[in-house]
Amino acid sequence: MAILKTFTLGLALLFTGAAALNAASLRATRGSQAVQNARADDDHLSRMENQEMVERWARLELLTRVPEKTSSYYLHAVQPQYRYLRPWAHLFLERLSSQYHARFKQPMRVTSLLRTASYQRSLQRRNGNAASATGPTRSAHLTGACMDISKKGMSGAQVAWVRNVLSSLRSKKFLYAVEEFQQPVFHILVHRDYLDHVDNVTSGD
Repeated sequence: MAILKTFTLGLALLFTGAAALNAASLRATRGSQAVQNARADDDHLSRMENQEMVERWARLELLTRVPEKTSSYYLHAVQPQYRYLRPWAHLFLERLSSQYHARFKQPMRVTSLLRTASYQRSLQRRNGNAASATGPTRSAHLTGACMDISKKGMSGAQVAWVRNVLSSLRSKKFLYAVEEFQQPVFHILVHRDYLDHVDNVTSGD
């Protein structure tokens, strides 16, 4: 019995240590915004200036329409004109939320997707902590490759699972993820290379 208790305690400490390490790896730094913008530039991503540009990119299939609700995720307070993502970011959302739903039997809550520069400027006027709409530290949401997944309502196990998945994919440079605490969300910029990851995973099925 003592050996079993020691083993169980060891597993718990190992899990706690791994979870703490992953949480630390996702904490924002002073240069987080600049890193995201540099990677978006590497992926040759335009920033959405206004709604007309969004509609034009959607017609060219450079942006994908995101449903308001599926069995594995739902959009919360995302206005219809901003329900778009880059195709690879949309694929990421579908795959992550499907795995989350299969494991926890609950849908993910998504609170932000694409933004335009005009919307970001209005957000700055309302929220002093909002990122800029221009320059090297502008919001990566303007690329259409970003999303915010809410931690609200998640259990500790659910938050830890999402952390672990994001930390793994970030370490492999398929995305850049930040865990925010003032607003309880995971902020995720999905890199174009994520498509290579999916191809490798599915080819091994």
